[in-house]
Amino acid sequence: MTRTYGMPEPPERSNRRPNRLPPKAIPPLKLPPLAQNSATPIDPSPSVPPAEAPPVQNTRSPHRSSQDSSQKSNQNLNQKPNQSSSQNSHPGKLPQASDPFSPQFHTVGGNDNRPENRDSASKAASSDPAAVSAGTPAPPSRTSWLKFPTRHLHWWAILLVFGLSGAGILAAIALLRLPELPNCPRMFLPTASASLRLYCAQVAAEKRTLDNLLEAIDLVNALPDDHPLRPEIDRSIESWASEILNLAEESFQTGKLNQAVNAARKIPANTSAHKLVEDRVKQWQTVWTEAEDLYQKAEAELKQLNVRQAFLLTSRLSDVDNRYWSSTKYQELSGLITSTRSELGQLNRAKGLIDRGGVDNLMAAMKIITEIQPASFAYKRAQQMLPDLGRDLLDLAEAALDRRDYSQAMNILSLIPESAGLQQETQDFNLLATAQSQAWSGTVDDLEAAIVAAQRIRPDRPLYSKAQRWVNRWQVEIKDVTILNRADQLAAGGTLNDLRVAIAEAQQIPSSNPRGDEARDKVNQWRTQIETTEDQPILDRADQLSVSGDIAALQTAISEASRIQSGRALYADAQDRIRSWRDRVERFQDQPLLDRARQLAAAGDLSSAIQVANQIGSGRSLYNAAQTEIGSWRSRTESLTDEALLDRARQLANEGRYSEAIEVANQIIADRSLYSEAQSDIQAWSQQSQGQSQMQEAYRAASAGSTPMLISAIRIANRIPGSSPAREEADRMIDQWSQEVLQRANSQAASDPASAIRIANSIPPNSSLYGIAQQQIQVWQNSPR
Repeated sequence: MTRTYGMPEPPERSNRRPNRLPPKAIPPLKLPPLAQNSATPIDPSPSVPPAEAPPVQNTRSPHRSSQDSSQKSNQNLNQKPNQSSSQNSHPGKLPQASDPFSPQFHTVGGNDNRPENRDSASKAASSDPAAVSAGTPAPPSRTSWLKFPTRHLHWWAILLVFGLSGAGILAAIALLRLPELPNCPRMFLPTASASLRLYCAQVAAEKRTLDNLLEAIDLVNALPDDHPLRPEIDRSIESWASEILNLAEESFQTGKLNQAVNAARKIPANTSAHKLVEDRVKQWQTVWTEAEDLYQKAEAELKQLNVRQAFLLTSRLSDVDNRYWSSTKYQELSGLITSTRSELGQLNRAKGLIDRGGVDNLMAAMKIITEIQPASFAYKRAQQMLPDLGRDLLDLAEAALDRRDYSQAMNILSLIPESAGLQQETQDFNLLATAQSQAWSGTVDDLEAAIVAAQRIRPDRPLYSKAQRWVNRWQVEIKDVTILNRADQLAAGGTLNDLRVAIAEAQQIPSSNPRGDEARDKVNQWRTQIETTEDQPILDRADQLSVSGDIAALQTAISEASRIQSGRALYADAQDRIRSWRDRVERFQDQPLLDRARQLAAAGDLSSAIQVANQIGSGRSLYNAAQTEIGSWRSRTESLTDEALLDRARQLANEGRYSEAIEVANQIIADRSLYSEAQSDIQAWSQQSQGQSQMQEAYRAASAGSTPMLISAIRIANRIPGSSPAREEADRMIDQWSQEVLQRANSQAASDPASAIRIANSIPPNSSLYGIAQQQIQVWQNSPR
């Protein structure tokens, strides 16, 4: 079984270093062959017999074979350090060259030409008398062939530094290198260990997704209950189960109910989180059902375009305990409500334009309606408005045809959109409009051609009935045209009898027929010719009678012209002449009266002039002139009367008798010319009268003589308006009475300062003694009591 997991740090590190080669065994260091002395070469074979050999105690013979020396050197290199030390310290053995950097180690060939080494060798040779005396070369000293070649010491030091550094770097890399992690995706479950399962489960759980957490639980939950890792596994499963429930809650909050329920129900039954699953799922389903029901109801209300009710339901959706419904779906539904409200407003505006009518308004309404998209809830209503709008355009096209404006009718017809569903109506209208335009000439041939064109509209077409009405109309019109043509031929003779016969012929056409108006016009024309022929002699005789211009002649002419009856052709002309002649008669009769009245008025007898002018009755030619003169004379009479009254009133006011003056001036009524002037005087006299009354009242108060009454008199006098003539007298008396009040306050100041202050405060600011009174009050307030 293959699983996919991440590769984080494993819980434990192995002490092994995988993929590392074991350290290679260091080969034993071979000693270089001993170099021959520069003075006497050394023979590796034993050339001196034992008796002649120099006595060397506890020392290995230097004349042993080179093979034995090489084997011994290899053995010494493989021995432990303590053993090497013991051997080197032994006096009978050679020191071991275990360290290439030892000072006893020689260079290749064993030849050391340094001075100190040569001196040591000479001393050793001279100290051995046997060797000298025998004449045989002395064997090299043990220290001479094992000495380190110092001339290459710095290269060995560099080599040692690099070697130790490389070893340190390799050791650090080995320590810091991460061990290889288990490959969880390629793990084979039947053979996987419990620790590997737990590790891979923890790796999966660290991804914090529902699927990975469930996968982690499946990896370790199959282990037996008695497994040593079971306590740690149970703790991990508890933690993962709680996290699964939290993630399921988050899925529910983001609108994934089924995913949340499925994840929650996969929580193992042996966990504490499993006990909460069913209650949580039931809660989720209840919340989801409630929110879904609110959303569907609001959406249904929007489909019915009940925006207000949809808004109320949407506001309840914001209180749902789920972010998906209370936020995402709430905003979605709010956006739909806003757009629907806006579109309904546009449709209402379009309806207003349709109600106003006119091609421009209807086209503007059509533009608004077609902007509503099919996904909108208002789209259905918008589409329902299009047929009505198309019929309105069709009505306008028909009205243009009624005005015989064929071009305008066709232009309007082309504006009807296909979405209005009136294709058949527009096609039939087009045929019928062509037929009507042919019938406008009014000839029988054109009418018959129009009938043939209209009969092309089949019975199953929407305008078939209308076409048949036009066919019937044109058939009747053909008959009317025949009658009118015959009547025109009869009236062509011009005699009264011919005209009467023509009228009788034309009157056969009813007024409701297509040519009824035309027949009536012809009948009226022929009748006018008959009446003019009959009444013109009467009017001519009346004109002849009025030529003399006297009253009797004018009245005779009026009687003659009155013979022309109302409704006849020359009746209006006769009435104009009668009014002119009657005006001349009335002027002859009333002018002496008006002249007499003017003479009386000029003599100053206005009343008699008015009486004479009133004899001219209403409706007569000089009535307006007489009334104008009467008005002028009446105004002059009233002015003379009112001037006398106003003069009398002013005389009384000058005497101070304001009440009587006001009473006389009030006799001038409102429609008189002096009325405004009289009212102005009355207002002034009222103020003066009021000021005098107040002054009389103040005098009566002051006459009592007591301090309170003096103060009362001051207050009464101070209420008189500044525009009143009595104000000057009032100010003078206020100063006088204030003087008396201040004196009385001074007299009480010694015994009762408070009372003196109160009395002095009654002096008004407009009094000339106000400043003195205030200074005195300050003195009384500051004086010790």
